[in-house]
Amino acid sequence: MKRILKGSSFFWALLKMNMLPLILLTLVITTFSAVRFAASLNVETQNGLVNLSRTVVTLYDTVYEGEYHTVEKDGTFYLMKGDHTINGNFAIIDSIKEKTGVDISVFYQDTRVITTIRTDKGERVIGTKANDTVVQDVLRGGQPHFYASTMVEDVRYFSYYEPLYDADGACIGMIFLGKPSAEVERLVVSSLSPIIIFGLLTMLIACFVTIRFSGRLVSAIRKMELFLVAIAKGDLHEEFDQDVLARRDELGEMSRYLIKMQKSLQKLVEQDILTGLYNRRSGEKILKRVCDNYAKNGTPFCVAIGDVDHFKNVNDTYGHECGDVALTELSSRMKEHMRGRGFVARWGGEEMLLIYDGVHLDTAVTYMQDLLESIRTKPIAYGDVELNVTMTFGLTEGNGDKIEHIVRDADEKLYQGKNSGRNKIVC
Repeated sequence: MKRILKGSSFFWALLKMNMLPLILLTLVITTFSAVRFAASLNVETQNGLVNLSRTVVTLYDTVYEGEYHTVEKDGTFYLMKGDHTINGNFAIIDSIKEKTGVDISVFYQDTRVITTIRTDKGERVIGTKANDTVVQDVLRGGQPHFYASTMVEDVRYFSYYEPLYDADGACIGMIFLGKPSAEVERLVVSSLSPIIIFGLLTMLIACFVTIRFSGRLVSAIRKMELFLVAIAKGDLHEEFDQDVLARRDELGEMSRYLIKMQKSLQKLVEQDILTGLYNRRSGEKILKRVCDNYAKNGTPFCVAIGDVDHFKNVNDTYGHECGDVALTELSSRMKEHMRGRGFVARWGGEEMLLIYDGVHLDTAVTYMQDLLESIRTKPIAYGDVELNVTMTFGLTEGNGDKIEHIVRDADEKLYQGKNSGRNKIVC
């Protein structure tokens, strides 16, 4: 099939027509699914941070009674909740970090006073500042805010900031909750991998099926084309691929009509219209094939030329229609006689060429005696008339001579028979 499909523009056009939309559709669906899933995961992460921030705020309210305020000692400001100092107290945020993996920081104004975030050396990043955007949105704006990208010590975070208020309702600090973006992205990738793999596998399977289907379709069309090319070149015996004929679709139906067309052309080109026998052109081809087989394999054969005795009198007495009936009946008998023994062709007019394939002269003589006897003893009916017809045959055995020499020899023996009384076999 690869040889048949090689260079097939129709195959590649069909492939592109089917595969490009399939690939694009798969990419669109996979991309859309990935984007939607990533967006959903971001929303889930945001909601998780929001809920956790409320938990942290509630936990501080539960553990430490009182309002948030600040106390200055020796020039340092301490963030307080009731009577408890927030600065340096990491128990609550470390416990939550251990259980959730979320980093937590508490700010006084824009400065971290406690945090779970550490440097590469393991030191807490206390005293670092919030960026200007966060200060503007949360600290000054007094509104909680989620950020998809916040840099803390060169680490990018998904983060949520919750403002902290004192007893007068003034915003004096913030609580930060953040998850490193790399962790979220790894989660997104690991979650999306099955979707992407499934999409790619689906696309590959669909492409494989499309290629197989297109290949078989184009292969069948190409075989039909090659069959038609052979027919156009005159090879009316070209065999058609059985797999294509067995198809239960339009191509299979078309193939079966091609076979019918081939047989119709064979009849038109190779058969005599009146008798249904091979015509002279086909007889010459068959005789050449038999001669070639003799030269190659030594397979014996015999050739006979027969002529209907006094056929002109039949036409003159009863008309040409009666003569046609006689020829048709005689041809039918000879065709039946030659079944399994060889071939018979209408050589011209009332002359017939008989080719006995695979037999020597003595066997061919026996066969022809039976044929001649059946012709003598079985009258041909034409209306109310019964015609008693006889034939004369000239018979020769193939010996490697040229075809024209073999035919001439059989023809000469035919005329010997006709000149010596007819109704006989001369060999």
